[in-house]
Amino acid sequence: MSADNYDIDDLIGKHLAGEASAVETQQVEEWCARSPENQQYFEHLQVIFQKASLANDTSTYNADLAWRKVRAQLHTSPKTNFTHWPLLRIAASVLLVSALGIWAYQQFLSPVERTQLSSATTVVQDSLPDGTKVALNKQTALSVTYNTKKKQGRIKLKGEAKFEIKHEADKELIVEADEVLIRDIGTTFNVKAYPESNTIEVTVQEGEVQFYTQQNEGIFIQAGDKGIYNKQTRTFIKEQADTNVVSYATKLFVFEETDLQSVVEQLNAIYEKKITIGKNLERCRVTVNFQNEEIETIAEILAETLNLRISTTATDIMLEGEGCE
Repeated sequence: MSADNYDIDDLIGKHLAGEASAVETQQVEEWCARSPENQQYFEHLQVIFQKASLANDTSTYNADLAWRKVRAQLHTSPKTNFTHWPLLRIAASVLLVSALGIWAYQQFLSPVERTQLSSATTVVQDSLPDGTKVALNKQTALSVTYNTKKKQGRIKLKGEAKFEIKHEADKELIVEADEVLIRDIGTTFNVKAYPESNTIEVTVQEGEVQFYTQQNEGIFIQAGDKGIYNKQTRTFIKEQADTNVVSYATKLFVFEETDLQSVVEQLNAIYEKKITIGKNLERCRVTVNFQNEEIETIAEILAETLNLRISTTATDIMLEGEGCE
């Protein structure tokens, strides 16, 4: 059966919406091949649908509804000789202008700003649309949606990041990591939320945050505290924060009577070149601070402090010695 026995506008509508059968698609293609005018008309409507599909955030573009609006301005005759071609062009042009207007508003005038940041093998530091300073640890990704008019923002995080947020009474900023939410109350805090880990940790350096889920009001964490959420039990606990939790961003380490094994583990988590020690050295304890030092310098200081021997390769630094009681 040819397209002459169908309303060609309905066939085109089904084809553009992805609802046409194989036979109906063939009918549309055959109709387009009959004349350049037919092909031009089809392409004109196709552009409308493609542009309108961009409008999927601040407003919803309904392809079927848009098509019905165009059809409402047409005669319902099944003829396909295009005696109403000028009216068709006007109706289609109006819809195209509307779709382009929505697209332009979202691109240039919308109060919603979107930002994406990621890190691979190095720490990345940047600023978010609201002025928040952020440092991303290795293997971290975050996406930010911020409404500048409402001063509301949502940050989706996978990995670890430190946030420095300037407090504003009318601003709301929420960090989302898996099923948990962290609501800022004007503060500096760190979120560790790697997908492969069974826990999510939030450490507060300044101010206060609420650490919660949609089903659990959670806990409030203040400066010096760390909150831990267990994904399996869906419970929150609070404990004292680790002094070096943001060392990946600051390169500042403070060790007080810390066993050498723990010292090395924290350093190796941040530096590319790794330190290895013999098992007889694991219980040796050190009190030392490092600030923005190269890993080679740190190893030399540890060796000097504990009277150890040091040897290096392209990727490793070995510390050896008599051990500690």
